[in-house]
Amino acid sequence: MDFECDSVSIVASISLGLPIDSLPNQGMAVQRRRSLVEALRHSIDMDSFSTSHGIFDIRQILDQHPDIDIAVPIKLPPLPPEENIEAFKQRAASVRLRRRPKRSKSEPLSTTDSDEDYDCSPHISRIDCITESEWNRRSLNSTTSSMTHSSTSSTSSLQSTLAEAISDHVAVLSDELPFARGDTITVIDTTSPSGLWYGTCRDSHGWFPASYVTIISSTSSTDSSNDCVDDANNFPEPMRRQRAKAVEELLKTERDYVQLLDNLVHGFLEQTHRRADLFPRDTVDSIFCNIGQLLGLHVRLLRQLEMSLDPLRPEDSMIGGAFLRHKQHFTVYAPYCNNRPLSCAKLANLTRQPIYHQFFDACRLLRGMPHLSLEAFLLTPVQRICRYPLQLQQIYKVTPAGHADRHSLSCAVRAMKEVACQLDERRRRIESIQAISLWQSSLHSWKGPDLIEKNSLLIKSGDAMCRCVAGGNHWAKQITLFLFDQTLVLCKKDVFSRNSFVFKERISLSSVSLHDVHDGKEQTFHVSVKNSFRLVGENRHYLFSCPDAKAKEEWLRSFSDRSQLPPPATADEKRLALSTMKLLRISN
Repeated sequence: MDFECDSVSIVASISLGLPIDSLPNQGMAVQRRRSLVEALRHSIDMDSFSTSHGIFDIRQILDQHPDIDIAVPIKLPPLPPEENIEAFKQRAASVRLRRRPKRSKSEPLSTTDSDEDYDCSPHISRIDCITESEWNRRSLNSTTSSMTHSSTSSTSSLQSTLAEAISDHVAVLSDELPFARGDTITVIDTTSPSGLWYGTCRDSHGWFPASYVTIISSTSSTDSSNDCVDDANNFPEPMRRQRAKAVEELLKTERDYVQLLDNLVHGFLEQTHRRADLFPRDTVDSIFCNIGQLLGLHVRLLRQLEMSLDPLRPEDSMIGGAFLRHKQHFTVYAPYCNNRPLSCAKLANLTRQPIYHQFFDACRLLRGMPHLSLEAFLLTPVQRICRYPLQLQQIYKVTPAGHADRHSLSCAVRAMKEVACQLDERRRRIESIQAISLWQSSLHSWKGPDLIEKNSLLIKSGDAMCRCVAGGNHWAKQITLFLFDQTLVLCKKDVFSRNSFVFKERISLSSVSLHDVHDGKEQTFHVSVKNSFRLVGENRHYLFSCPDAKAKEEWLRSFSDRSQLPPPATADEKRLALSTMKLLRISN
């Protein structure tokens, strides 16, 4: 062992309160030290060590110089006298390990945090570097990490810190927290050396400059645990067991999920890149979409969850902040979930051929995965994102009011529900686009551009008597109206088919105005009307008479509610909808 490595080992031993002369066969103690040695090598550099510095001075120097990246030998401090060994251990243990900095989106990503490393390209650099033994060391065996309890303790005190805004902060990026002067902010994370804090205000959460606020209340983790968490009346033993079980279940399912994503990326995606003769790039993208980005997201989320876990007292773990910090990153699920129908259609078409069925089965066997189809494995991310709100809600139910994690956990529940709702809304838009396209293809004598170019939703349909004046022409017919978000389509029923329609006319709603018409004689058409409304354009006037007053009220309300509709479908959503329909037609 070289001097640098031995120096780091001794620093780790002192921090853990282990004997300096620990031998490699001393079991769990040495494993804990090795875990910290690895952490020190990744987060603590030896460059600024002066031979005249003691261990505690060295720690202060390292905290002040986070960018140093050159290793030099150091002079170790002398061991304390035997009679003072316990005091020395306590002093060493009290020195807080420098944690990995948090960042804002305005800061550049480090190489270990970049989503590009997990992109589903043929060359997956980060994935190539992570071996299975590394997985076990970094993530899956969290109980051997000596940084877990340290990180939990360091974040405990942050959960009950209140700050007052001393100036307005306008959020420029999506993960920044907006607030006005005088607002009260709950600070969740202050560990970033960049001067950015993470907190919540008015049901929003994000990063903000620490200089914009002043601390008005802070309760230490010791006080919080003495006054609240350790109070048997506030946190009875049955509730403790329930919360510990719920937290451990969340961690277990997250580890299993990360392992599954790792198997899909390493065992399937990489293999398809090696067989370009069977899997062109567009085919691979259609099947796996951005599953590499999902793996990158959940590796980071799992790392933070394990750092937040208290292995000795899981019920005291604070996990809400990990989900809040990653809320914006869950948007990578949108393209994956939207691509799901296309992936299913593509797989159904391929697996009809024996060579593809054998290929996917071989990939599964090599990774030791259960006897399920690739389609079933690829469904797991869609199920997982919908399960987070339920798991977090279950933990929240067994979290007492005085628990330090309660506020951030409440915000995390709302945040993950919002993510699930947004994904569900996008799925409905794609299904709606497909329904509109199918409906248009069933019409006879359709004219003009496709409806989905400007429309994403069918709002209402129904029968009405229509009178139209255009220039000097006038016509009146019983028609069926189809109201979309941007267009009103007029059709007449096909006399040869009960459920078919013949296209008559389309009206762009942006070019007309809606007017209620009172019962009686109408001045433009000079006819007596009842239960009617009028659409007025530049050169056209339409008068619609409904069967009854209730139908008229529903039509007027539907026109009025258009302004409250969700955003229209994006071009990518429309492309996915049409591509899926095309593949389904080919498969059938």
